[in-house]
Amino acid sequence: MRKKLSHQISNVLTVISLCLLTMFFFYEESKAVENLLHHSEDRQVVVFYSSATGEIDEHQRLLDMALHSFTNDVLWVPIEHAKREHFQNKTHLVYYGQTITSIPPEMNQWVQEFDGEVLAIGYNVHPFSEVFNFIEVGFPQTITELFVNEDYESRHETYPVPVLNVSVGRNQTVDIHSSGGDGSRHFPMYVQKDQYHYFASPRIDKPFSIYFSNVLVEFFNHDYRDNHYGYLRLEDIHPLVNPEHLMAIAEELKHLEIPYMMAVIPVYTHPETGRQYHFSDSPEVLEALLYMQDHGGSVVLHGYTHQFRQSETGEGFEFWDVENEMPIYHDADTEDPVLYEEEDFINPSDYDDYVEQNHTFEREYIESRITRGVQELVNFGLYPLAFEAPHYTMSQHGYEVLSDYFSTYVGQLQLSDEKWEIMDTTPLPTTPDFLHGMTLLPETIGYVQPDAEQPVQNVMNEVEFYQSVDSSLIGGFYHPYIELKYFDDFSDELLKREDITWIDLKDYQNHVEVEHVTIQSGEGEIEVEIDRTKLLTTSIEFPAYHLRNLAQSYAWVIAGISGGTVFVFIGLIFFQVIRRKIREED
Repeated sequence: MRKKLSHQISNVLTVISLCLLTMFFFYEESKAVENLLHHSEDRQVVVFYSSATGEIDEHQRLLDMALHSFTNDVLWVPIEHAKREHFQNKTHLVYYGQTITSIPPEMNQWVQEFDGEVLAIGYNVHPFSEVFNFIEVGFPQTITELFVNEDYESRHETYPVPVLNVSVGRNQTVDIHSSGGDGSRHFPMYVQKDQYHYFASPRIDKPFSIYFSNVLVEFFNHDYRDNHYGYLRLEDIHPLVNPEHLMAIAEELKHLEIPYMMAVIPVYTHPETGRQYHFSDSPEVLEALLYMQDHGGSVVLHGYTHQFRQSETGEGFEFWDVENEMPIYHDADTEDPVLYEEEDFINPSDYDDYVEQNHTFEREYIESRITRGVQELVNFGLYPLAFEAPHYTMSQHGYEVLSDYFSTYVGQLQLSDEKWEIMDTTPLPTTPDFLHGMTLLPETIGYVQPDAEQPVQNVMNEVEFYQSVDSSLIGGFYHPYIELKYFDDFSDELLKREDITWIDLKDYQNHVEVEHVTIQSGEGEIEVEIDRTKLLTTSIEFPAYHLRNLAQSYAWVIAGISGGTVFVFIGLIFFQVIRRKIREED
């Protein structure tokens, strides 16, 4: 009889275990929704460019970011390789004169014959004098302020920066969409006449990127929505953050009905001991994250350890060797790694083999960390929908590798493999060619810095600046480990504004796929497909986490049964005592 009862209890516990695991991996199918991009299939763009090396560099990548907010059809051609056929079937032509160079003489005739919109940027516009006869471009002039249109009240101060001195020809009717000034004089910066547009700065990084986006609004004749989109990202959430801070912020955002992102680091590495902490070591933090995911938060994978070598998680770099200013082409314990150049090789094929070896190492390194990061979060019930590289640093090849696993990238972008500090953002969501199909949701307004004189006001100044671009994305982040008083101020100044629509990543199409796991989102839902058996066999820690949870659940069940038995036993004794006293009184 006891064996039969024991067997029945065992069956019941097995069913309960299977139900718990099924509930853990359960999902509902989601539907696709309109995304945030402003693409039009009617826009086919050809870009002729001049650069210092003749190759695409950080300057062209900035233009790449700007253009791909409006179109996904861009052909890039070095100016010295320009041919007549490059103009065929194109609706828009861009010439980017980032450096001073000569222009093929036939280009003037080809541009005259082109019947689409034409935009010239920076230097070397004089060979196109037939179509840009409404302006004269002189020597550079230093400006310290920028203006939208000819409204000189919309003033934005900037550090001293040169622009080309443009004068408008006599009796010419033009539109001046933006201008610069030096405190006493004003210089046209973006001038348009009919289908011809000229931007007087060879630089299109910040602060010019704001005004250049307005150039493209006119260039593409784009109709914008009136409102601005925005996102809030809670940054550097790892297993050792304060769960009380997380919950306080989560409750406030839930109350305000504002969706947000959580930049999550699965593993914290102690810089002195090297010990690694996982969310299984911090159940209160994990519980807070699960609550946040269910109440407006969307997970963004922010690296796996957010560090390289012995640096501290959150402070260190992970996908860039900052000490040697190079991509991750070597192990962390490699001393004094050397990055060779093509001139160091006698045989060009040897150099090609060397580059391929470096890329193979980097690919395997990135893939292993991304895969483990996604798998570990999914094992805890957290489903990342996008990726953000630690400190925004990653090589150009790294972005290509990343695009095999994520469809959405959040933050700013590193634009050069020479220096990690060469990075920038753009005012609008975009799909630049060098992201290989990924969509960028740019971070634009920075973050609250407690040690600044005006921590929140500094962010608000950036908000006002970026809102000068129609329908720009107001993207910023907040570190939940700093004092909560700053978040209260941040909430009052920014989050309660009614002129910003806050992005919920779950509402948009996102696709994440690593070994044994596929995640998709849309219409506020997350769809997850998991090969449970293979996932649980990837690491001994994965099934161990669930077994510990089940053991704790069973312990509570057994404790409850035991407690109930004791309660009944005490009740029976109490009943017998009362009964005996009644009999004695009788």
